[in-house]
Amino acid sequence: MSRIPACCALGRLTLLLVLAGCSTDQASLGDAPTIPVASETSLREVSDRSSTPSDEPIEKRFKGISLTIPAGWQERPPASEFVQAEFALDGPGGPARLTLSSAGGGIEANLERWRGQLTPGPNDPPPQQSTVSVDGREAVVLELTGEFRDQFSGGVPQADWSLLGAIIPTGPANFFLKLTGPRETVTAHRQAFRRVVETARLDD
Repeated sequence: MSRIPACCALGRLTLLLVLAGCSTDQASLGDAPTIPVASETSLREVSDRSSTPSDEPIEKRFKGISLTIPAGWQERPPASEFVQAEFALDGPGGPARLTLSSAGGGIEANLERWRGQLTPGPNDPPPQQSTVSVDGREAVVLELTGEFRDQFSGGVPQADWSLLGAIIPTGPANFFLKLTGPRETVTAHRQAFRRVVETARLDD
């Protein structure tokens, strides 16, 4: 019987050990736990929840003033560069628009500008103007109903609309809250609007 040289026997033994090691590595990789990955559905659900309007009141801070916005008022990107924040308010007459902004100028001049945006009809209630104390300062609230036309946007006149506005003195400038939309919707949010004004906090 021929004898296998020692060097060849050693080589075969080495090869067998290598193959056995590869088999063991593959088995261990196959037994390794799989890291769970979020499904497309779960990611979509998270995205939807993040875009849902808050069910709780939110605080909005601006220069010189902070406001508590009621739940359900949906914030939107401002449609004008002069507006600092904008909200859409749903209601029985259709959506209304609330804008928040700050500007200089006298209070009466701005009230007159608002009056010029609505033309009351014979059956519309007369304008109402009142004052409310806001953190020790006197703010003015104006309520108008009639045919609305925004002088800046040049839009089509809207019949049976209302404007509910407030001007809060915050120092050198004034802060404006202006709610415009179908009369029924503005009326539905009237009390909530006044609460936002009455509970405003002014910076020292």
